[in-house]
Amino acid sequence: MLYRLLQRLFWFINRLYFVEVQASGLRHFPAEGPVILAANHPGSILDTILMGTFVPRPIHFLARSGLFRVKPLAWLFRQLGAVPIYRSGETPGASQRNRAVFSKVYELLDEGGCVGIFPEGRNAPRTQVAPLRTGTARMALGYEAQHDFGGGLVIVPVGINFTSRDFLTAEVLLRFGPPLQVADYAATHAADPQGTIELLTADVQTALQRQAMHIDDMRAAELAEDLVEVLGEDVDAPAALTASTANEEPRRGWLRRLWTLAARWYQRSTPETRAAFTRRMLSRKYIYDVLQRALHAVPERIDALRIRVERYQDHLQQRQLFGALRRTDEDPVRERLLRLRMTLYAVLMAPIVAFGFIHNAVPYFVTKLTARRFEEEAIRGFAYFALGILTFGLTYFGLGFFLWRYTDLSLLWSIVYVALLPPTGLAVLTYRRTIVLYRNRILVRTFLLNQEDEAALLREERQMIAERFEQLAAEYGP
Repeated sequence: MLYRLLQRLFWFINRLYFVEVQASGLRHFPAEGPVILAANHPGSILDTILMGTFVPRPIHFLARSGLFRVKPLAWLFRQLGAVPIYRSGETPGASQRNRAVFSKVYELLDEGGCVGIFPEGRNAPRTQVAPLRTGTARMALGYEAQHDFGGGLVIVPVGINFTSRDFLTAEVLLRFGPPLQVADYAATHAADPQGTIELLTADVQTALQRQAMHIDDMRAAELAEDLVEVLGEDVDAPAALTASTANEEPRRGWLRRLWTLAARWYQRSTPETRAAFTRRMLSRKYIYDVLQRALHAVPERIDALRIRVERYQDHLQQRQLFGALRRTDEDPVRERLLRLRMTLYAVLMAPIVAFGFIHNAVPYFVTKLTARRFEEEAIRGFAYFALGILTFGLTYFGLGFFLWRYTDLSLLWSIVYVALLPPTGLAVLTYRRTIVLYRNRILVRTFLLNQEDEAALLREERQMIAERFEQLAAEYGP
């Protein structure tokens, strides 16, 4: 009961906190039977919240024992079905305690349960799937061995992909991949149990790399991000990848559908922005995969491409022409209409934005400044999420209570007033971003009046980068 209640609560909070939060491949998740969800771990505890809100079945996560040291948290985690797992460097007698953990996991799987594991064993870089520990494979093969490889256990890989983890501007895509049938390893396990553990671990690693952003070399990862910025959505991902990344939602009952309708009032995204997000993620994933394959085969071509991209970015920065390269029309009538529309937007939205800023500025800056004290990116990303819930929740509750008890507003109108605070607060972020983009565009257009030759040169450099990447994609694309 508590799990379902928190699942619905966090489902709503996620759609308020994230600019975009989507999932694909949920059809790969079995409706019944024992299953292990194996995911990469770029976002600390936030990863468990994201998976829990999309997977329709309760997930029993394996969590490091250090999280259970605080008694209230330990009680909450156990109520939610979490299972502590012990590390040899942190807990005396860890191996003996983990035997009991394996037994508990086997009981859950015997009941047809779902167990969530982060095989990396730690928070991982955003652009890599770190080497996996063997515990997931040992657990899966041990369970199937107890059932003569007839237990029906599958491992579903989940790639958690963040494009941003900044406060209230985060975007994330969860990709559920085709399941690995543990029974398929029966013959090799009978001949070489330890070798099969390593084989299954390697297969899970490969499956996770297919669903998550991964590239071995950090400099190549920086090049991939630069290519995402330079080429953007102009990179066409293969049709197979596009088909496998259509946004999906779990099936819902009538109560969940009603909850969805209520959430849409706060929703920041539109069908168009969701489609654009999907295209960006497809392009990003495709660029990563191409560079990962080419990195091992033709590293010299990767180095040459990096030099061209860096030169292009230097030229772009020197001339301050970034906004101009996306122009498709020089029609002055269209430009005047755009200026008129943006002027009306700036004037008409100003009162709403002022209302949102006055009521949301304090909890926003308290959350942002406090979370920045955490140095590790994954921990800081979760701190934004958790502190945001706390500071905004207390602010809204306190303001609503004050209005109800100490003003002439009734309880209903106090609730309505508080309900206006989240969307108007989010409107402040949208307003600022829109005004800055428009201001930059006007500035660049003014600057470009006598700079067409420089713009043409940069377009040629960009086209050359695109052609070189297309050649790599033709040879080393997935």
